[in-house]
Amino acid sequence: MRYKLHDNKDINRTLNHVVNQITKLTDKQLAHIQNLTRIGESLSSVSSINHIFDLILDEAVAFTNADAATIYKVSEDEKYLDFMVVFNKSLQIRMGGTSGKITWPSIALYDAKGKPRLKHIVANVYHKNRLLCFEDVYNLENYDISGTKEIDKSNNYRSKSMLTIPLTNHENEVLGVIQIINAMDRPGNIIPFENEHIVMMKSLASMAAIAMSNRKLINDLETLIMQFMHSIAKGIERKSKYSSAHITRVSQLADMIAKKINEVNTGKFKDVHFQLNEIKEISMAGLMHDVGKIVTPEYIINKSTKLETILDRIELVGLRFELFKKAMLLFKNQNGEKALLSNAKEWYPDKKLQNYEDIIFRIENDKEFLEQVNAGAEFLSDRHFERIQKIGNIVLEYDNEVWRLLSDNEINTLQVRRGTLTPDEKTIMNDHVLVTWEMLSQLSFPKKYKNVALYAASHHEKLNGKGHPFGLKAEQLPIQSRILAIADIYEALTASNRPYNKVKKLSESIKILAFCAREKEIDADILDFLLDSGLYLEYANEFMHKDQIDKIDIKAIKKIYHPELSDK
Repeated sequence: MRYKLHDNKDINRTLNHVVNQITKLTDKQLAHIQNLTRIGESLSSVSSINHIFDLILDEAVAFTNADAATIYKVSEDEKYLDFMVVFNKSLQIRMGGTSGKITWPSIALYDAKGKPRLKHIVANVYHKNRLLCFEDVYNLENYDISGTKEIDKSNNYRSKSMLTIPLTNHENEVLGVIQIINAMDRPGNIIPFENEHIVMMKSLASMAAIAMSNRKLINDLETLIMQFMHSIAKGIERKSKYSSAHITRVSQLADMIAKKINEVNTGKFKDVHFQLNEIKEISMAGLMHDVGKIVTPEYIINKSTKLETILDRIELVGLRFELFKKAMLLFKNQNGEKALLSNAKEWYPDKKLQNYEDIIFRIENDKEFLEQVNAGAEFLSDRHFERIQKIGNIVLEYDNEVWRLLSDNEINTLQVRRGTLTPDEKTIMNDHVLVTWEMLSQLSFPKKYKNVALYAASHHEKLNGKGHPFGLKAEQLPIQSRILAIADIYEALTASNRPYNKVKKLSESIKILAFCAREKEIDADILDFLLDSGLYLEYANEFMHKDQIDKIDIKAIKKIYHPELSDK
């Protein structure tokens, strides 16, 4: 655009030229400001550090009109500089960032003897934490640029002007290096980097360092959270005298289910896809699902028999039986065998007792029976329930003392129908999920992990609304909670060292899951997926003993909880 700025044509032409140059310069500076603004916005709004690196490299190249640029990141072990983004306009190279993986080997920061490689330019910048700027790197005497020359030769290239700047965080720690090569003038001639280039590159380096520092802080924080959760899980597992890895295995299985669902594109879960953060959220919930057991008494967690508290009281019962037999013998010697038989007929009204030996036989038989019942491995029948009560009613009065075989507490405890826990102990055990909620709901998890408390605390909820701690119903339970619930039950059923259950075959465990699905306690669709995907067997082969793994008739199993299949 031409303006009429003066009546004299020559002066007007000159003034228009000046205006056009100023306009171009202004537009260029405005573009740089916009790019810097975009980079600044990306530091807080873009989760991908690769995208931020792309923006910084592009602006570095644009501002300096450079032909090539590279951004390096210090490796985790702080022994190498890893390539993050590589660009060379003349050679048409663009790697790293959002353009794909870089296959070039990392730059060693130390030599074979462990000494800093100060003669290598980028390594020197790292170790000395200083900027290096050269007009022509081929004229350097104190640095080894043989690698640069070799690469130049193989690509018919000439590296000349070079600016290398450390990416330093708020603690003056070098996180990486940015290197710009061959600044150019407008005609395309290589020129030295100017002061304005250095000022701008320092600003960009600062932005890159902020991006790396932010990402490192986030990664370190998430790593710390996961390490802390693993540590807590291990601590809770150590509360048990059984070397169970229940918590970590539940987390692993839940993670396996979520990832396997991501792989399918057919069936009921074809539209379900868990993002990386969501999978990590499930893993976290798995690690924390039993955190409430931190307040559960150890004798309940470890209770492998009905009479176990600090010790297994069956031993005290056995001692009491021996003392009872001695009391019977003394009673017989003092009052005669007939008098003892008279008492014993009240204890065993349906048995024919001829002599003292018959009574001893019955007493010993009762002792063996109680030892079997104490194990809690089988469901207690009504007949056995009544027999325990009858044993508890056996009383012998001798020498002004009342001799009994069982206390009232022992009677009630031995009469537990299933497992080893009394109703009161089950309440205490079940309370761990409420404690889990109370503990985790107080924590300020990052927003992307905000559901950890819900998923972890709802692993004992049931789709029919009969679970705990809140009695949530199906529509209130997200798929993550349902996955965790199945993972929790499946691991407990298949474990070989749980105190409450005898070791089960794989087919037994799957059948129990099927009955749970039939009663609307667990998600039938997820159980279908566990079976159809083969994940149940994949997990079994990795974590179960070989002698536990038997063949399963999946069709027969599904008929248990899919009534529509019963006629097929």
